[in-house]
Amino acid sequence: MSSNAIKVIRKADGDWLDLTGKVPGAEGVSIRMHDVDQDTGRVVMSVRFEPDAKMPRHSHHCTALAYTLSGRWAYDDGSYSEGDLVLESVGNNHLPWSDIGTEMLLVFESPNGQYLDNQLEDGTCFHLGMPFFSTVAEMSASEWETAEVLGLVETIPEMRAA
Repeated sequence: MSSNAIKVIRKADGDWLDLTGKVPGAEGVSIRMHDVDQDTGRVVMSVRFEPDAKMPRHSHHCTALAYTLSGRWAYDDGSYSEGDLVLESVGNNHLPWSDIGTEMLLVFESPNGQYLDNQLEDGTCFHLGMPFFSTVAEMSASEWETAEVLGLVETIPEMRAA
């Protein structure tokens, strides 16, 4: 077996990065980056929602696999608890939130490095692509605190339908 056939990622690897105040529309959500593979377009992270946390409504340019490790979370299509596995297709659009808090493993896959368009209530859209995830994956919590995150996303003003 080739040494490239397996990659082990230890749970303790990576710091929790609080998205609140850094990623517009995120409230009470933190991520821990585990792996970003630019060649395959795979992004693997843990996501933690505090009680009453939410992310902004967003559209997927990628597939996503969300495995609920603990707690409960929901979006437009239903509510999910510990042990639930949610598979999301390209084009899925939803607003995720949690009333009691949750932790999940999230895997994005995109052949072109395009992942999410976060849509704010004022119509502004923040596109999260490979530049965001690959840069954030290398950051410690202290680097994250001073990072200019908006420099890592594409901002698209007023994407509302006419």
